[in-house]
Amino acid sequence: MTDNTAVEIAGHLASVRDADLPESAVSAAHTCMVDTFSVLTAGADTDVIRRVLPVIRAWGGAEQSTVWGTGERVPDHSAVFANAAMVHQYDFDDTHDTAVCHPTGASLTAALAVAEAEGGVSGELLTRAVVAGNDLTCRIAGAIDGGLWDFPWVRAPVAGIFGATAAAGVVLGLSAEQMHAALGLALPQAAGTLESVTGHKSMVRSIRDGLAYKDAIVAARLAQAGVRGDDRVFDGPYGLYGAYFDGKYSPERLTDGLGTRYEGDGVSLKPWPSCRHTHATLTAYLDALASPGFATARVESVTAFVGTGNLRLCEGKPWPANHIDALCHLPFVLAVATVHREVPLRAFEQEGREDPAVRDAAARVRWEHDPAHDRLGTIEPGRVRVVFTDGRVAETVAERGLGHPENPLSAEQQRRKWQDCATHGAPKLGGARADALYDAIRRVPEMADVRELGEEVRRAVADQ
Repeated sequence: MTDNTAVEIAGHLASVRDADLPESAVSAAHTCMVDTFSVLTAGADTDVIRRVLPVIRAWGGAEQSTVWGTGERVPDHSAVFANAAMVHQYDFDDTHDTAVCHPTGASLTAALAVAEAEGGVSGELLTRAVVAGNDLTCRIAGAIDGGLWDFPWVRAPVAGIFGATAAAGVVLGLSAEQMHAALGLALPQAAGTLESVTGHKSMVRSIRDGLAYKDAIVAARLAQAGVRGDDRVFDGPYGLYGAYFDGKYSPERLTDGLGTRYEGDGVSLKPWPSCRHTHATLTAYLDALASPGFATARVESVTAFVGTGNLRLCEGKPWPANHIDALCHLPFVLAVATVHREVPLRAFEQEGREDPAVRDAAARVRWEHDPAHDRLGTIEPGRVRVVFTDGRVAETVAERGLGHPENPLSAEQQRRKWQDCATHGAPKLGGARADALYDAIRRVPEMADVRELGEEVRRAVADQ
């Protein structure tokens, strides 16, 4: 034990070995990796990404790492910028419901880009890097004391840059001293404010993770080259918690069980492309619609009982101007569920947002504040009351949204998610080609060199 937690964490990261990892942590990381490749595919062909890619191409540089969806090779940090931005296009990426962060989009995009640049990196090592990175992201975010809106920072990129740096560092084989330096070099680059969540028409929310995690590669590479970073990364008076969170955090939650308990085990997969805060309410609502006797009933109105956090996703929200606005718009996603009895990706595109049936359904969405649902820093439970046109009423509760480890997606639901993503994104895939890429993604831990995955992407692009 040391009085500098960055030193302790760096020493752990530099010493992680496959034999020391619990099977549950490895299995959870593999599941999250497959899921993240799915949402990468879905997000590879949005208007925002089509604007980002020419900028990356103009930067030029060594052909090191694969841009998902196009197959082109760019410098590793540029690949992370593109791919991490793709991951969060539809807010479809995994979430730790207690820490409220998106760990695998950080660790996988960073680790894979560096692995391709280095060459000869096995899927086993890539998975180990994701396990380590996911654990650190969740620990950093989960150690914060206070509510999500008590501070101006979005936890996902602010914590995720350290997980991304750690994952890249594991792939590079950084020493404990180098890993400490890398974390210290990530600190001055940690950023992302809640303005990107609350600001109408902003595109920042969809690319913020790319902006953050490309800098994780810079931090890891500089540390590898011998550049020293800030020393007291987490517990110094001007370290992460002192500077960003008024010193309000739990040192115990940050390091308790480090190396024996991995927080990636607690990550949820998203069944629907929207803010995770909407999912317990959606779970309750879709459960009500699927209840015996209600499958074909028409909805007169639905009332969501929300805590103070989800109240922000309801009150004063203008109609979504783009798919990004729609992701954190609870009346919109409930309206989509009313019309489709599901929440498909296509509903967030312009045609889906302008669907008169969805607008009509949104006019029948109500909400009420329920103090029992107030949560300081975690995902709220969901409760809805549904009134049907025949006068019947259904009321359902979901303590945890679908996709939580205690309410997990089935293997078939995960495959259907891939199919929705594959037909929606880039390359647009169907049938045998979609199955082939999905099977390759599932084989990543067995690959001798993960560059094989980039070749699979290029084959998929060529077959379009």
